Formats: sequence, structure tokens, C-alpha cells
Amino acid sequence: MNLASIITEHSISSPNKVALMNEDRLISYLQLEKFINKVANAMVDKGVKPGDRVLLQIGNKFEFVYNFFAAIKCGAIVVPVNPAFTKNEISFIAQDCQPSLYICEETARQNIEVVQNVSKNLLGVYVIDSNQVADHFSHFIQNYSETFEPYKTNADDVCEILYTSGTTGKPKGAMLTHYGLYSNAKTYKEILHCTKEDKSLIYAPLFHSASQTNCMLTMFIAGATNMVIPKFSTEKVLNLLEKEKITFFFGPPSVYAMLLKHPKIYETKLSLRIAFTGAAPVPAEILNRWKEIVGFELLEGYGLTECSPIVCNHKPEDVKKVGSIGPAIPGVQVKIVDEEGNELPFGEKGELIVKGPNVMKGYWNRPEETAKTIKDGWLYTGDIAYQDEDGYFYIVDRKKDMVIRGGLNIYPREIEEVLYRHPNIFEASVIGVPDPIMGEELKAFYSLKDTSKPITKEELSDFCKKYLAPYKIPKYFEQMDELPKTMSGKILKQKLRALSHS
Repeated sequence: MNLASIITEHSISSPNKVALMNEDRLISYLQLEKFINKVANAMVDKGVKPGDRVLLQIGNKFEFVYNFFAAIKCGAIVVPVNPAFTKNEISFIAQDCQPSLYICEETARQNIEVVQNVSKNLLGVYVIDSNQVADHFSHFIQNYSETFEPYKTNADDVCEILYTSGTTGKPKGAMLTHYGLYSNAKTYKEILHCTKEDKSLIYAPLFHSASQTNCMLTMFIAGATNMVIPKFSTEKVLNLLEKEKITFFFGPPSVYAMLLKHPKIYETKLSLRIAFTGAAPVPAEILNRWKEIVGFELLEGYGLTECSPIVCNHKPEDVKKVGSIGPAIPGVQVKIVDEEGNELPFGEKGELIVKGPNVMKGYWNRPEETAKTIKDGWLYTGDIAYQDEDGYFYIVDRKKDMVIRGGLNIYPREIEEVLYRHPNIFEASVIGVPDPIMGEELKAFYSLKDTSKPITKEELSDFCKKYLAPYKIPKYFEQMDELPKTMSGKILKQKLRALSHS
């Protein structure tokens, strides 16, 4: 099977049905199919072969969807990354995945040279909104046919690499397969009873697995409509939910906190049928206030990039248990095990492990990391959880040190390495601190090499901006004479957390 066939099928059965829209434009399934085919023909003509990587640095625009499915349709592997990534961040990923094509926005033009320098087999670079004819995306696809015979892929062929930070802070590329993504989205469509009458509002970045699978792919499999907007704005989202009669909506807890805080929520006439959340622990107050104000349950779930991403989710008809991520979705096995891999009884805390078609094939170019993470087909998540007698799972703690800010996973080690580049930073440690809106914010502790040369918070923030995307910049900075350490010299993050909470 080829994942791109989901668009082809609806272009035949419902050619005039709106597949994709923004505030200015509507595109039918037939029009979308034709755009995808033009791009796929251009890619093949440029020399892209099955298994080649196509690096996309595009935000929530139609061009993301065209290129995503076009790359997959010609048997290539699509590699979507954050449009905000700097030269430092994109350099590592390009060097690791060695793309054949790099397609980006004008705002990422400064990254082109570094991608060219580290990519040995680069066939071309195209900018979707370029001011220059030579590398403009429309110039790249003009004059190509609107028909294309998809490459015949196998179900377990890799169709996407999504980079996720590891415990070392270095990004690792999770290899997701055609069937893994398809089965995950199809199951989600079935448990949430999605039909072609549904309409999803996608503001969260499409390079993120939740937006991509839970929303975009789920809606396309249902033959429904995806509305994409560039970014989240509380008032904008509330207006569109009402005006466009949106029925299907996803957001991390921080988004629901902002929606519930806005006075317009009380007067907005919602057509929502499904509202779901995940990506971070959900405060009971948000769940309760949503039901009180909106009138129906907010569905909580759990997933991770390496699982395409959905693992557990409440169904609309299920009994909702506050604090639970719900039962495992159909077709996916979940167990709680001890350190030796033995399954634990109900109520006992251990590591949550996952098995199913949604589990990644492994980490790109990381056989040792893959072997540590996947054992006998079971993916070890690193998350501590327990299961109750009804089959509902509860997350107790997360992977050590990871911070989840507004639904995005951030590993402090990456930020610490940037801080250590500063000529006057002696030691640094970054932790997550509770935040009522974002779930968590980043706080950096540091000490100086030369205390006679103090560094302002503004200077440190500006320094970080040279190397990190905006969402990874710490909100708080605190200077210390010396950071607390163990006897062996390891910085004690637990003490830093205790200091912050006090």
C-alpha cells in the first residue's frame, strides 16, 4: 500500500468534496490529487528515487500537504521539520538524513547554504514563497502532468522520518511506515466515529505527529475536510470554531486553558463533536471546566512520535476517568512492566511498553538506540504508568528531565549545550517549572566563570536565539554561585526543582 492512496480514493469517490481549506481558499479532493501529482512528477523528473529523503521546512500551508503526499507517492521518505529551526538545528538533521530535496519557506532561506554544505546527494532546493524565479516552487512544478502512477510500496516501507529528541538531547529520526501511519489514523477515525461530514481545524504545526496523524490523516481517511491556519490565536480559533462549524479539534492542555480563560468562550456557538487533548498531563480543572462550559467531555489520550503517535485514547462513549489516558486503542497492545520486563499486576507502577503496527521501524542510522528502545517487538517508552482493573492507563511520570511546553517535547540537554557555548558560562542546567497556560516553562540555572562580568537575562535569551527555535528559549534565568551536585560532580536537577517550587 501507499499512504498517498487515501487522497486518490476520495478524488474518485467524492471529487468535489472540500479536502483542504484556509481562510481564503477551498481545494477539493480532485484538485488536491492533481496538485500532489504535479509535485510528484516534478520530484521524479528532478531525480528523486524511492527511499530518498525529502526535507520539508514548511509551516501550516497547502504546500506542506502537496509535498508531504507527493514525496510519499513517489516512494520517497518525507522528513518534516519545524519551520523555526535555526542553521544549527537544521544542519544536524540534514547531515543525518542526507536529503535529495530541500523545500522550505522564504523565512528559512538562511538555512539553505548549510543544508547544501552538509547534504552530499542534494538534487535541488525550492522555496515555496520565493522572491527569486530560479528557486521558486511554482517554477519547479509548472508544466508537469496532473496524473501520476504511485510507486508500489510495501506496508512496512518507511514513508516518513520524524525527528524527536533523545535523552542525550540529540534528535533521533523515528522511521514511520505506510501501514503504521495508515492503521493508526484509520483506528482513530473509527473510535471517534469520524465521517466525511466532519471538519477539523488545524493550527498546531503539521510537522508534529499529533496534528499530522490525529487530525490531517484521520480526516483524509474519513473523506472529511481539514482547515489549516498558520498558528494559534485564542480569539481567531474561537471565531473559526463558530464561523466554520468545526466539529473536530485537537489541542494540548495549554490551548484549552487559554480558550477557557477567554470571555468569548461563553458566547461562542460551537458545532464541536470531538475535542481531544494529550501531549502533556491534563489538569483536572481544565477537564471539569470544559465539560461545565462547553457541555461535553474533553477526550484525553496518550501517544508518542515513535508510535505514529496514538497509543491510548478515551472513546466518546467510554466512561471518563479523570487523570487517565484511557484504554489502549484497538490493534495496539500496552503493558506495564518492571525493570526486568515482567508484566506487573493492576495498580503497580512500572514502565509503559507498546506493541502494534503503529510502532516505528526504528531510529534512522541509530541501530544501537533502536535496540535499546525496541525489544522483541515491544517499544519501551520510558514513561512510568499503571493500569487499573478496567484497562485504563495512568501516566505517573515522564521520561527523566523532559519538558513539555505547550504540547512540544523539549530536552534540556540541547539548551544546556547552547548555554555552555557562552564564553562566560561555567555550568548550566535547565529544568521545567509549572505554568498554568503552557503546562511547563523552561528555567535555566547557571554559574559564571568570571563573576565580575555579569550576564543579563536579556543577553542570555538573545544568545540562545542564535541556536534554538523560539519555543526552546528559557523563560526564566537564575544565576547561582554554584549549582548543587552529587559527590561524583553530577548536577542535581531534583534540588533545582525543589528550589524552584519553593
